[in-house]
Amino acid sequence: MSFAHFLDQFPLAGLFVAIIILLVFFIELGFRYGVANLRNSVKAQTAQVRAIMGATLGLLAFLLAFTFSAAQTHYETRVDNMVEEARIAGTAFLQADYLDEPGKTRVKALLYEYISDRLEIRRLIKQDREPEVMALIRKAEDMQRELWRLSLGMGFEVRDAIEPKARNERFVLAVTELIDIHNLRLHAATMNRIPVIVWLTLFFSATMAMLVVGYQAGLTGKRSPVATVSMTIVFSAVMILITDLDRPQMSLFEINNQLMINLHGKMGLELGQSADG
Repeated sequence: MSFAHFLDQFPLAGLFVAIIILLVFFIELGFRYGVANLRNSVKAQTAQVRAIMGATLGLLAFLLAFTFSAAQTHYETRVDNMVEEARIAGTAFLQADYLDEPGKTRVKALLYEYISDRLEIRRLIKQDREPEVMALIRKAEDMQRELWRLSLGMGFEVRDAIEPKARNERFVLAVTELIDIHNLRLHAATMNRIPVIVWLTLFFSATMAMLVVGYQAGLTGKRSPVATVSMTIVFSAVMILITDLDRPQMSLFEINNQLMINLHGKMGLELGQSADG
């Protein structure tokens, strides 16, 4: 399993410059071809090219909107999964109070370490340190298996009218949900990405649209460098935003994991108080 995507190997700044150069190149290519056909062009042909240019730019705008929406959905999914995992881990931590010792202390220590590793994974992903991330993911899965064994093997104290079996089922459910949300977060980071074919179609449409823009300018015999560069920068900026939103190791955007940090702090405070007691 890998977080790698074919665009992930390129830094955003370098990718931004490369896209601008690519688009400007196709505009220049189209312009030169248009100038070469300037003498043979007629007014009707120029109008036709202008109509085609509008259609290709409109199609490009549609593809950009489509991919931006997909990337935004992937980003929101990662945020929702993080919030849900914090909720489930907090519930499991509370449900552990019904466990007999030493199971109670062991479970709470495991959950505290689990959340610590989750925060560390977020930091390592931003630094693009994939081998260390994968090692922590394997460790998290080992802890999940231990929590599962503890949930099935430990007894419960009878402290109120609620049946011990019912309380056991609640804790088992919390552990099961923790395992499920882990798999969902892993899927969102590794597999829930914009497909390569969509990226190729987007780049192809962008280059063809710029080619037509340059060709139309060539048929008129004049062009505006300011307008040309401005247009390529705008399109390139939107494509970079889409790229960053789709990446787990985002640079321009940030997932606020304060909820997870607060949960980690509360767990540590309770464990510290229990140790003092």
